[in-house]
Amino acid sequence: MFKKKYPDLKKENKFFFFLIKIIIILLVLIILYGFYLFKKIQIRFQGDIWDLPAAVYSRIINLEPGISYNKYEIIQLLHAMQYRQVNKILFPGEYTVNNNTIDILRRPFIFPDQKEGSILVRLKFENNILLNITNINNKKELAIFRLEPQLISMIRLNNNEQRLVLPIKNFPNILIKILLETEDRYFYKHDGINLYSIGRAIIANFNARKTIQGGSTLTQQLVKNLFLTNKKTILRKINEIYMAFIIEFLYNKDKILELYLNEVYLGQIGDDQIHGFPLASIYYFGRPITELSIDQYALLIGMVKGASLYNPWKNPELAIKRRNTILKLLKSRNLINELKYKIFIMRSLGVQNKNIHLNPQPAFIQLIKKELINKLGNKKYNLSGAKIFTTLDIISQKSAEKAMKKEIIALKKKYMLSDLEGAIVSVDRLNGEIRAMVGGSKPQYSGFNRALNARRSIGSLIKPSIYLTALNDPENFNLNTIIPDKPISIKTGNKKIWKPKNFDRHFRGKVLLIDALIHSLNVPTVNIGLKIGLNKISHILTCLGIPEQTIKKNPAILLGSLNLTLIETAQMFQTISSGGNFSKLSSLRSILNINNEEIYHSYPSSFRTINAQSAYLTLYGMQEVVRKGTSRLLMKHFSQYNLAGKTGTTNDLKDSWFAGVDEKEVTVIWVGNDKNKPINLTGANGALYIYNQYLKNHTPAILKNIPPSHIIPIQIRNNGDFICKGKSDRIIPIWIKNINVLCNKKIN
Repeated sequence: MFKKKYPDLKKENKFFFFLIKIIIILLVLIILYGFYLFKKIQIRFQGDIWDLPAAVYSRIINLEPGISYNKYEIIQLLHAMQYRQVNKILFPGEYTVNNNTIDILRRPFIFPDQKEGSILVRLKFENNILLNITNINNKKELAIFRLEPQLISMIRLNNNEQRLVLPIKNFPNILIKILLETEDRYFYKHDGINLYSIGRAIIANFNARKTIQGGSTLTQQLVKNLFLTNKKTILRKINEIYMAFIIEFLYNKDKILELYLNEVYLGQIGDDQIHGFPLASIYYFGRPITELSIDQYALLIGMVKGASLYNPWKNPELAIKRRNTILKLLKSRNLINELKYKIFIMRSLGVQNKNIHLNPQPAFIQLIKKELINKLGNKKYNLSGAKIFTTLDIISQKSAEKAMKKEIIALKKKYMLSDLEGAIVSVDRLNGEIRAMVGGSKPQYSGFNRALNARRSIGSLIKPSIYLTALNDPENFNLNTIIPDKPISIKTGNKKIWKPKNFDRHFRGKVLLIDALIHSLNVPTVNIGLKIGLNKISHILTCLGIPEQTIKKNPAILLGSLNLTLIETAQMFQTISSGGNFSKLSSLRSILNINNEEIYHSYPSSFRTINAQSAYLTLYGMQEVVRKGTSRLLMKHFSQYNLAGKTGTTNDLKDSWFAGVDEKEVTVIWVGNDKNKPINLTGANGALYIYNQYLKNHTPAILKNIPPSHIIPIQIRNNGDFICKGKSDRIIPIWIKNINVLCNKKIN
């Protein structure tokens, strides 16, 4: 009877217990899945959250009284480093100019040897020369003052994400306030999700019949960026919410906010993704995140909603509209007043030119990567988050880029050359550190690096090394040595007859050695080269830093058939111009790892490979080239700087070269084309023009070619005879220990 009264009870109990089992199983699976997500989050957060790129910096500028930088160049330097000229200094990154002084509030920076805070200094100039440096706060004079280097590039390691990571304490409070008011007002009150925001978004999306609004908290956005995709599915949203809960359970709010500030996607340039506010500030404004104004913070935060849509370069009108919407929100919540709101919405976006972003020196960065491999070996793979300090000089680099772009365009137009190319390398004259490198006529193009990889015949640039070889033997050769300048015929190895000619096709019978160098005469150079011998010349070339495998011992080398890169050519002239001291060219200074521990440091060193006397005489000859010879174009604007130089032209007119020397730098310039066809330009009407423009952009320092021991100035006659008594219009230096043995004697 009982069974008849309740016929389905057993079935109902079975169904109930079945549901309980299903729920328990689901709960267990959810918990297990939670443990999986928990472990996934924990592994990511405990290890290296990001595979950080290495930050590459320009050289650290050490300012000291008497330094070669003048007042104008200091202002140029500050401008390049995005310092702001103001009437009154209030914040780091600002400076003032008053008559003969510059006041600077330097930014804090972690230098390779120590961390230094901001410091307010006054630079005082006299006759455009830095006279002294004073700490304004304590009135003490400084013997040396360091300007922080400029971030010039990011070298990505295993992905295309670019970011600079900062701890939350280094972010401006106003940036955080604007972000929270705009994106997640209740961030510090919720547990990872905001039910009110989600509900509001669901209703809005339902009414619109499509997704028009999101209800994600900053924690959810962080989860999506770090672990999920942008694909809009229910499963992804469930994962996002679940992981947001776990992260909120594991970590405090400040940690989550710090990760978000460094992770958020804020745009893309080429293949590079810009992540985090610190790097976005550098990309869009050229300044650290701490130095932006409220309207600039509003612009960056506005891009969180859509970095492509509100990109200030791509869609400036939409970017302004979005920025102003955020500013209106800030006004409504009393974060800014009515007056500030009106001022801010009237401002332009204030972003820097689109082409002025990181990686502005692709040729130099290629060199850095090559040197990292050579000097660090396998250590180069452990550079995540490293700081790489280089030798690049911002003023030299920008000056070289401007000169290249301007003069190549002018040469193309003047000589109707459509495919003209060029390259520049500038190095420190004494320590060999590379100050500037331009790899082509379009300096920002990261393609073929002609400064580093193009190997071309150097033409007449070989001549100083040949005359140096002769002058290295003072018993037989000096600047007044007479050299034949008559037609010659030389049998080459392939049984052909080589008949070298001067460029002007004239023969002078005989000339002084110094005049042959001044006027870049071919036949006298060949004559003296054959007299010295190819073996001695080859030896001197290796002493100057030329790789031995590039040197072919045949007579054609005497007129520049030697094929070198710009780097190798610059090394040769660095050794000559430094008094015979070889300093291996380098681009790396030091490297700090992610913990700011130094893992590499380069100490500039040099050693003598050439006699100081022969190096001095050769450099003196190159100064005469500028005063009287093929480089006299420079005398128009730079006669007071005692510059040294040498033009270079190949016999087939395929290559135009110039090597210039002032007190600071050795600069080598090449002009030609990639097809290796004639351009019909000499060194004097091609590469020399680029150097001339380079010096207009970057004031040279007076070259002090100080004679070493046993160098004596003496008067000579036009035929080369020394004059011990009487007067002559011509005085030359010679290398001799006892001048008395030369009286009334001619050296042949």
